[in-house]
Amino acid sequence: MENYIVTIYAKEEHADEVCEYYKELQSKYESAPGFIGRKIFRAKNGAMAAAVKATYSEEELAASSEEDHDHGQHFVMIEEWESVQDRINFGRTLSKEHHMKVIPYLLPNHSHEFYEKL
Repeated sequence: MENYIVTIYAKEEHADEVCEYYKELQSKYESAPGFIGRKIFRAKNGAMAAAVKATYSEEELAASSEEDHDHGQHFVMIEEWESVQDRINFGRTLSKEHHMKVIPYLLPNHSHEFYEKL
């Protein structure tokens, strides 16, 4: 089994469209040779920051300032495939036009790679 993990940032004003785009692909995944399963996660924007601010003092917060980062809606998709080639073959079945439905809604920062469990 192969684990393929995708991380993306959607423009905040288009996060719902991005969420729907990836959910609507489910039937294509389910009919793909070698597909085992998939989970989609959408960040709860601001939940961690609110918890940290509620827990730490002003002095503690000032002593460890956070670096700026992409400001968008973060998504993580975890896919399981029988093989790397099965995932590559699936990606090839999606047309460029299909991908262009979502590309305008995404920020540049993203990753996609196969991972091994430790």
